[in-house]
Amino acid sequence: MKKLALAVALSVASAGAFAAAPAWDFVQGSYVITDFDESDFSYEPDGFAFSGSKLVTDDVFVTAEYSMQEDDILGIDVDLDMLTVGLGYRYAWSEKTDLFGIVSYEDVELSGSGQSADEDGFGLTAGVRSMVTDNIEVRGAVKYIDLDEDDDTSVLVGADYFLSPIFAVGLSYETSDDLSTFGINARYNF
Repeated sequence: MKKLALAVALSVASAGAFAAAPAWDFVQGSYVITDFDESDFSYEPDGFAFSGSKLVTDDVFVTAEYSMQEDDILGIDVDLDMLTVGLGYRYAWSEKTDLFGIVSYEDVELSGSGQSADEDGFGLTAGVRSMVTDNIEVRGAVKYIDLDEDDDTSVLVGADYFLSPIFAVGLSYETSDDLSTFGINARYNF
């Protein structure tokens, strides 16, 4: 019984200690739903996204995200695949809050019935991540994407609840003039 009490006490003590600043080394899986606001057809694809981030120095990190979503338009399955690969910089604004910026390569592909449309370009993101309590992180960002024939600016918000120092669950929402995306995620910090 004493060993169990000691293990619980050490676990609680380490949970409080881990949350000093946002973690930048993680992998994450999400269920996502996208709503196209300016679509002539009812197209609301859903699917999965996988993302990750890794610090390469104390302040520079690499990040990537790939999402696979699908829905049908007039009985035809239409896939929406999006890829983001970026290089970022984080600045520790305070002990619990980081400001960050990311420059990214962006690729969006829409395909169905043997046809596909693919656009690529670049993205710029500026944001903030903060541990508002020992186990709750909130984040917000503004992202600009410039693709072959289109550009768009979106606002991203989200929050994660840490079940332990390495596991978190959360919600995210991104909105722009063209689309809105809602996500439910599970994160593993390493």
